[in-house]
Amino acid sequence: MKSSKVQTLCVCGCCKRSLPASAFYINKKTGLPGNYCKECRKTVSRNHRKNEKRSLACNRESSYPVITSTEDPTLRRELILHALETVAASIERKRRKVRESEFESESGSEFQSESVFELELESKSGSKLELAD
Repeated sequence: MKSSKVQTLCVCGCCKRSLPASAFYINKKTGLPGNYCKECRKTVSRNHRKNEKRSLACNRESSYPVITSTEDPTLRRELILHALETVAASIERKRRKVRESEFESESGSEFQSESVFELELESKSGSKLELAD
């Protein structure tokens, strides 16, 4: 039996040439050739990196004041104090919420244990007993 290797032709997504699969980078995970030939892949990657750098370097206006870019020292100080107050209030709300949930779970378990205790007393004596504090 003769094994013949069939060369598959792939079309480059950039230059649209039909090239053998050996002209493409092979994806290690899938084992399939990529979308671009090796020549085009270099230029596509280079252009992508250039565009990425340009987009990072552009000065975008933000919708909120950036404390570090504020020139006025008094305004910057006010913004810092306001940010600290906001963070402290958020932390306090979170702590209060945790305390309330812990209290509810503790009081719920105490209520359940009391009701179980009352049921046991009721079943033993035949009538419900009132517990005095």
